[in-house]
Formats: sequence, structure tokens, C-alpha cells
Amino acid sequence: MGAEWEVPASQELVRPRPLRRLVDPLRERNFTYAAYDGFLDRLADPRFRVVPLRELRSAPRDRALVGLRHDVDERLDSALRLARAEHARGLRATYFVLHTARYYREPGLLDDLRRLQDLGHEVGWHNDLVTLELVYGVDPVRYLDRELARLRGAGIDVVGTAAHGSIWCHLLGFHNNRFFVDFPEARPRSGVVEVRGQERRITQARLADFGFAYEAYHLDEDHYFSDSRFDSGGRRWHPEELDLERLRPSESLIVLLHPCHWASSLAARYGRLAGRLTAKAGELRERRRVL
Repeated sequence: MGAEWEVPASQELVRPRPLRRLVDPLRERNFTYAAYDGFLDRLADPRFRVVPLRELRSAPRDRALVGLRHDVDERLDSALRLARAEHARGLRATYFVLHTARYYREPGLLDDLRRLQDLGHEVGWHNDLVTLELVYGVDPVRYLDRELARLRGAGIDVVGTAAHGSIWCHLLGFHNNRFFVDFPEARPRSGVVEVRGQERRITQARLADFGFAYEAYHLDEDHYFSDSRFDSGGRRWHPEELDLERLRPSESLIVLLHPCHWASSLAARYGRLAGRLTAKAGELRERRRVL
């Protein structure tokens, strides 16, 4: 994984305490669509070549190379807003769609994903397969075969995957890339997880078995930044902190931004808070059932 500029190692993985989520709308009031538009204006400089992740390895290195990545954990509507802004500036990105998210079960899913592709963007698979198996008892191989057939059959060209860091990864001690034998370093190395006092062996397969060409955390970029990082004060990393002047020609950079963190205004962000708290309550009930 690439390096991060000016992020002390001791601060890279610090996360705010759960109760501080209640004041997130105020603390993250600079995560507005207007601020994102400003970031895109900087990326649209001809010194940079902005590409979907599927092109990161093969793109010419005559300019600094930027892979723009979005993990769509919650809000597909917000993803479409970001996608339109990128398209308006001639920029293309990759959107990893989470199959355990609520929006994934909506009837308009395939139409929305085709809209993303029509704007020039890549649609990828946000992998939460180990969660499906350990928590919900779903056969991950059959499920992935079926869902990829559904997506590809609808014209969605899925060739990339990115592991999702669900709450279950932290509670049960696994990494979703453990599903793929391509990544033997993924937790747990034994391939066994204890769930409600019983040992469960994680099912495994290969990327190539499903037509995947890459995994987003294994692209060997030179630099990597993400808005899932927090500093020691609990402040989320914002792309306005990114000094693009430091990116040299021929270097590669991946920027991961989650559409669910972005909104039109502070008022809109507070308006969504009740829905998020309701969803969190559902998660707590599910944790009690499993643990």
C-alpha cells in the first residue's frame, strides 16, 4: 500500500469514540458537495491523469496518476451526485457497490449502476463476503456467482473488488479478503473464526474464479489517502488537506472517499442523523443475536 504524506504513524488508525458520532454533522461540516467540487477543480489540472482503478496499472505515466475511489457504504444517491460532478470535469472514478447495504436491495439498483457507467465511471464489488458467511449463514461462493451474473447480465462490467471493513471484521477478528486465497496474509491466517463459541472455517476461492482483475488494496500505488482516517483529535481526513503539488510526474496516488460522508449542507447532514441512529440501533440488535 502506498505512503501517506504528513500523517504521523501514531495517528493513522485513531478513530473517534462512538458517542462522538452524535456530533459528527458539526465536526464534519466541511464535507459538503461544494467543497468536493473544489477538490475536483484541483484534480482537473492537466498535470494529472485521473483514471478508474482498473486503469491504474496500465495508464501512461507521462503525468502524475490519480486513482479516484469511492466505497459506497450507505448512500448511492450521494455517489451519483459525486459522479455527475466528476463527469462534468472530464474525470472518471471507481465506485465499489456494497452488497450488504440497504440500497443494494432497492428495485432501481441496476438502473443507478448503469447511470454511473454511462457517466464514464467504473463499478466494482465492495466485498463483505466473510460477513455474509459468518453472521448470516450465506454460502459466499454461490452468492457471489449469482450476484455477479446479475450485475454483468445487466451490462455492469465488474472487474475489481475492494474489501469492506464492516463492524463485524473488528468484533470477530477477520478481514473480508480472507475469502480470497490470493491474500494469505489476511486475518485470521488460520482461516478459522470463533462465532458464539463455535469455530467456523472461512470458505475461500480465487479472484480469477469470478473474473476479478484486481483488488483495490493491492495495486502498489505510490501514495494513498482516505477519509476513513482520523487524527488524534478525532478529525476525519479531508481532501482539502492533500498537497497535490507534491505529486511528481510518473507517481501514482489513490484517494478513497466515501459518498456517505458528503452532503449539501450542515442542515442536510443533521437531517440524516436520525436515520443513521435508527440503523445503528438495528446493528446493535444484530450484534447481540450473533455474539
